[in-house]
Amino acid sequence: MTEMEHSRLEDALDAELRNTHKEASDLRQKLHLQLQEKIDLESKLVPLRVKVADLEAARKAEASKVERIEKRSADREILLGKVEADREKALAELSQAREEAKKIAAELAQTRDKSKRATKELAQTHKEKEKLKKQIHELEQSAAQVLTSGFEAALEQMACQYPELDLSMLSIRNEVVDGKIVPSED
Repeated sequence: MTEMEHSRLEDALDAELRNTHKEASDLRQKLHLQLQEKIDLESKLVPLRVKVADLEAARKAEASKVERIEKRSADREILLGKVEADREKALAELSQAREEAKKIAAELAQTRDKSKRATKELAQTHKEKEKLKKQIHELEQSAAQVLTSGFEAALEQMACQYPELDLSMLSIRNEVVDGKIVPSED
């Protein structure tokens, strides 16, 4: 082989190596962007988890308040039964108890409305959380596919350019240890 042919072959090999490096760099950039998108989605999940916890705490507090209000209402009814002995006093207390019962009923209605809204918000938050989890999973799958297909394309190009090379030990899962290619321990 002449020196000129040898030089052209080296130039071609250098160009192919640069192209392969560029493709690998592009794939790393795509993977980086997809991982950044995953991180962004995860950062959106954190406030939703906090909101879910807050809504759950509010729902429990409201349920406890409903229980206390119902107990107060029951206690009021017992009190009304005891004061019936004295008619004049009982009528005054009955009037007062009715007003308080209206307030309690209004509070109870408000508390139930708040509880229903909190339950709806909690369900919506769970749906959003599941949707974001699904998006993260899809991005992870897509990133793995892009990485694998890029590696496969690079191997095909090497096999095409250098058919005499044994590329059987090259795998996306293998590692180089002490200058030798070995299967990964994953």
